[in-house]
Amino acid sequence: MKSMMMKSMMFAASMVAAVTTMTPIASAGDGAAAEPSIGVLVSQDQYVAGIEGSILHATVSVRDLPTDDGASIAITSYRPVKTRAAVRDAIAGKLPSVVDTVVLPSSAIPRDDSGYLELSVPIEIGVRSRANLQMSAVGLYPITIGIVVDKTVVDQIVTFVDRLPEQTSTPTQTEPLQVAVVTGLDGPIARQPDFTSTIDATALSTSTNMVTAIEDLDMTPLTVSASPQWIDALAQDEVDGVPLLERLGALQSIQFVSRPYVNVDPDQLVSTDSSDVYLAQLRRGEDALRSAIPNQDVRRETFLAQFGLSRNAATLVRDLGFRGVVLTPASQAATAEGASFLTDPSRLVRLAFGSGTIDAALADPALATTMSGGSLLGADAYLAAQHLFAELKALRTEVVARGESTSGRTVVLTTLDGSPPSPEFLTSLFTTMSTEPDIVLVTLDDAMTSTDLNSTDDGPIVLELTNTSPGASTNWTDLESNLRARIDSFAAVLPTGDVRIDMWRGLLEVIPEYSMSDDRRSEYIEAVRVAMNEIAQSISLPSSTTFTLGGRDSSIRVTLRNDSDADLTVQIRLTSSKLRFPVRNDPVVLPAGTTTAVEVSVEARSNGRFPVVMQLFTPDGSEALGPAVTFTARVNALAGLGQLVTGIALLLLISWWVHHLRSERRRRSAAVDDTATRHPSIDRSAP
Repeated sequence: MKSMMMKSMMFAASMVAAVTTMTPIASAGDGAAAEPSIGVLVSQDQYVAGIEGSILHATVSVRDLPTDDGASIAITSYRPVKTRAAVRDAIAGKLPSVVDTVVLPSSAIPRDDSGYLELSVPIEIGVRSRANLQMSAVGLYPITIGIVVDKTVVDQIVTFVDRLPEQTSTPTQTEPLQVAVVTGLDGPIARQPDFTSTIDATALSTSTNMVTAIEDLDMTPLTVSASPQWIDALAQDEVDGVPLLERLGALQSIQFVSRPYVNVDPDQLVSTDSSDVYLAQLRRGEDALRSAIPNQDVRRETFLAQFGLSRNAATLVRDLGFRGVVLTPASQAATAEGASFLTDPSRLVRLAFGSGTIDAALADPALATTMSGGSLLGADAYLAAQHLFAELKALRTEVVARGESTSGRTVVLTTLDGSPPSPEFLTSLFTTMSTEPDIVLVTLDDAMTSTDLNSTDDGPIVLELTNTSPGASTNWTDLESNLRARIDSFAAVLPTGDVRIDMWRGLLEVIPEYSMSDDRRSEYIEAVRVAMNEIAQSISLPSSTTFTLGGRDSSIRVTLRNDSDADLTVQIRLTSSKLRFPVRNDPVVLPAGTTTAVEVSVEARSNGRFPVVMQLFTPDGSEALGPAVTFTARVNALAGLGQLVTGIALLLLISWWVHHLRSERRRRSAAVDDTATRHPSIDRSAP
């Protein structure tokens, strides 16, 4: 498996290297500022008829091209290429042998209204001449267009032209190949920590151009991966955003993929037991798309993976209802140790993850490299589209040459990481592919249902997924969870419909963004904390006071002031070891900008002076609104009881004395009687 991973890494490195060849190739005089150069390829014929004398057209922009006889444009044809590798070699400057060259003096080349050179070269098939470009064989020809100064090529570009069979002027459909193109709309996080929303002007311009490009495709099946947070931001912009979304909603034959509100890595969240964050992000993303573009259907069918998929992440994707997966090249490199790079990208692979399987389409890595390179700022998008188109045709040629059918195959085109290509590249690509009847465009959902699995004699190719260790820090997940719970509790403090609750939740929705730094994420979290604390601190409690309770059942009057601009609902909680308060604390409404006296029932349990702790909470009692304060309670509630006890004791004492005196009197009376009977005068012997 390690060797397999090494091969995939080497392959990916070669793909990245290919990007650098999409700029013009200088053959001599590199670095000479005054030397002429080719700007961009503006247009060209993708095919040339198999008829003697047919004209090959191309339009290019040039810089500093002299118009004297010392400068010219050289157009060279090379032996036809039949494989994808040969196409990539030609793009990289490793061209096959030369077939023919035609040199056009710069002074004789016409220019259009924009100053672009309009090149027209007749071809020859069976007749040789210096003025015509030889293309005697049928096939895909590498063609170079170079600037020659003093017999030295100072700059050139490489493109491709397909020569049709003899006496054929237009291509005909033979073995159609399905192609699924993924584009999108994206922009920087619009919500700022200060609760404002900033729509990036460059991203807005790009999105506008992208919608225009899609409109121009005229009913072409296309898959759109739109960032929900960006679409949500556009929906708040009445001037530019809303009209743009209305245009997007009116488009037909496009499919929107379901995706999280911001870019989040499911594997990272699953590995930290935060699957609930991903689920919340996915639901919020779907809701945002459906709300902003109600005319478009957002279905949870095909999952576009921009990150690697572990076993647990794939299980989550399957359990969320996705029926298939598309792995971008970035995802392929981080999934199953890059094993998918060794399979045929025009067929599906089966991902196994213990509890089940899910089928995955593979975005072609080489073509993704071309799409990414052609979408860079300043890149020659049209030339890059010709390179991709040439490799696409070579792919089809290879399949047919092996005696296999193109049926059950789909080439998925994305950028390396699944981000949107540039509008210029998308327009160039579709303009180019529209000339090929053997290319049939489909959406990702259609591709998943019509593409066969990669198979061997032993059955479908299965990639076993493994679990990964947690990668980047996800300490923010606990902070986000705790803060979200506090916001939910705090919602009952503010009046129903108060916009601040949605504003706070809105900031929390963007902090799972994968590319966001920890420092930037902390700014969002701190902004929510400060906003909630400001409201809690707007309630003033008595700094110190003493309550006197004169009866067993009494009440405490608490004076609270609400200095905020909204009515606030709070729960007052009093605690004391010598007082008993109601078990149920009903929430109290504190009107804005006023002082409110609140009566709290209390039952005294003993006399004396002792502390009473008071603290304010959210209505559900789960979150404290600031620190507790301590008051003093003085209780005389039990004085009557003492008097009663004293009275009873006195009665008992009196009763005891009465009883004692009576007993003493009886005793003395008995003693007198006894003395009398013992007197000497009494004759005890008398009968």
